[in-house]
Amino acid sequence: MRRSFMRRMLGLATAVVTVVALAACAGGPSVAAPIRLGWSGAVPPLDPAASDSVTSFAFLTQIYPSLLVVETDAADPKLEIAESAEWTADNVYTVVLKPGLKFANGDDLTTSDVKFSLERQLALRSEDGAWRKLANLDRIEVIDPTTVAFHLGSGPDASFPFVLAGPAGLVLDEEAFFADELTADEDILDTEPFAGPFVLSSSRGGSLTLTPYAGFGGARSAASTIELRPGDGEELARQLLDGSLDVLTGRLPTDSLSALAADQTIEMARAASGRARLLTFDFARMPFGSRTETPDAAKAAAVRGAIADLLDRDAFVEALGRNRVEPLMGYVPDGVTGARDVFSAARGDGEGGPDVERAEAALAAVGIAEPVELSIHVDFAAQGDFADAELDELVSQLQGSGLFAVRIVETDDEAFTRALAAGEVHAVFTSILPATADPGDYLAPFRSGGMLAPGYSDSTVNAVLSRRLTELDPTVRAATLLEAQTAIAGQLPAIPVTQGVRVVFARSAIAPLGLRDALPLDLSLLRRQAR
Repeated sequence: MRRSFMRRMLGLATAVVTVVALAACAGGPSVAAPIRLGWSGAVPPLDPAASDSVTSFAFLTQIYPSLLVVETDAADPKLEIAESAEWTADNVYTVVLKPGLKFANGDDLTTSDVKFSLERQLALRSEDGAWRKLANLDRIEVIDPTTVAFHLGSGPDASFPFVLAGPAGLVLDEEAFFADELTADEDILDTEPFAGPFVLSSSRGGSLTLTPYAGFGGARSAASTIELRPGDGEELARQLLDGSLDVLTGRLPTDSLSALAADQTIEMARAASGRARLLTFDFARMPFGSRTETPDAAKAAAVRGAIADLLDRDAFVEALGRNRVEPLMGYVPDGVTGARDVFSAARGDGEGGPDVERAEAALAAVGIAEPVELSIHVDFAAQGDFADAELDELVSQLQGSGLFAVRIVETDDEAFTRALAAGEVHAVFTSILPATADPGDYLAPFRSGGMLAPGYSDSTVNAVLSRRLTELDPTVRAATLLEAQTAIAGQLPAIPVTQGVRVVFARSAIAPLGLRDALPLDLSLLRRQAR
């Protein structure tokens, strides 16, 4: 039976944990004091079925366990609370749990909880949930309390272990969550259904505390209690500078970033965020596209190639700051298996830089003498912070070459759909975010019928990506990733521009963060320096 709750809030979609920032301590913290962590922005809903956003997953992995976990540069997900995981048939993935697992509230963690967690995602189908990643899951068979078999609609499916390691695979206590609706934050905190590296609790004044959980079944153990302070990034940056915070993560204003980076008492760790920013094209409606009044495949290819030759990615870094973006020279960003540079040697000056003369010659070779009129659609609300500055830099580079006349069209989902149907879209400035840390997530949109580059279809790319879906050998999969990226780069349905950067700042009292080159945010790495 599911545990009864004293309170039952109807709808968690708008529920947010409200946190009041604590006043600065009069003296410095002792060695045993909690690490005071500033979290720029709001804490996400505590029910994993409510959201599959990158920020939400980054937080929820601190308190809920997964069968598998993605580690930097590992070709396949590694075991977390699973003792073993393997394909026992072409379409059956069987997982054995480590023995004796428990939630912080004392409930046993068994395969029944695993089955409940995934089936609940599919049953709730929350608007922003991760249930869509389970589309290939046919049924879940509980063999015994520690053994579970996932039967897939088709297989083998090399992406499925990544799904289990992502937002859809977080394991919940079936005694503590409603099966038929989202569960409110207050109810989750009351019942402590946590089995990740930390146990989350609230205290007087609305603060949140992450306490190391000794019963966590994963390899990484947390050693430090963390006092979590969500809030405004600018205010949290001031608290870090004056010493009333120890660590700060999240999006920060430009001035705050600069001030923190310049402070010699503060250490900065930079890591990939997994976000890939691209300029994509509608092959039918872009200049000289197949459904324009002047269709010409050679000229359309020359336009895309000229843009690729013109891009100065280092200038993007200079304009936005190295603590926000890095150059992206492939379709898979750093921190994700399969990230490779497939552009430096093939485009621009051959060393990753721009070459205006090469771009001009490419256009002239197909008879394009006048500046090409190019409209770029962008949904600034969806693209997040700094997208406007990034797009300004892109426009400046294209128009500054004298080869393009660019028009920016601000849009949203509804307006973009109408514009696409009306044939008004030349190109789109957009992003791909890490859905499961599977590198295939970044390339799947280039298969026939994908919406990232309408009208683009290539039989070689389709075949390579299809082959990768069923290939279980990580070495062979790595080769297909490179083959697919190289083929896509040769045709340019999209041009990679930048990749996002996640920055964590910490005062010198905190031990080296260990967060560099790590895509998943792992707060269990935080330690206070011994005195």
